[in-house]
Amino acid sequence: MAKERVVTSIPCELVDFMREMNCWEVELFEQRKEILAQGAEDPELKEIYTRKLEGIFDAYAVKDKSNYGRLIDLGCIRPATYDPATDELETLEAGKKTLTIRVQQTKGSETCSKIYLVYKDGVWKIKRREVLSFDDKWRRSPL
Repeated sequence: MAKERVVTSIPCELVDFMREMNCWEVELFEQRKEILAQGAEDPELKEIYTRKLEGIFDAYAVKDKSNYGRLIDLGCIRPATYDPATDELETLEAGKKTLTIRVQQTKGSETCSKIYLVYKDGVWKIKRREVLSFDDKWRRSPL
């Protein structure tokens, strides 16, 4: 009988996703800040960062309109939404093919979120993200 695999640590795919998202957001924020300070807008910059973001999502997330929703406006803030160096990660539920990870920001808005992952084709992929709202309810949120 095969031994059931249950994950107790945070998958490297989630940490890699957070790291890549952090780099993407920090770069975009700085680029947009410089351009806006000149009173300009750069559609080419938007196109470049849309392609970069789509590549990150394709690598780490299940394709879903809510997950990919950030492609619509390319939201970026400081500090960045994800920071694996400072965010606190905790496994809430672990199964053979599913994981729920709590992500607590320790900087900026200190958002608390849950990221649901599924094990598919030998890798962990992000299925969805929920954010704890002001009224203590979990609400679906774009990545």
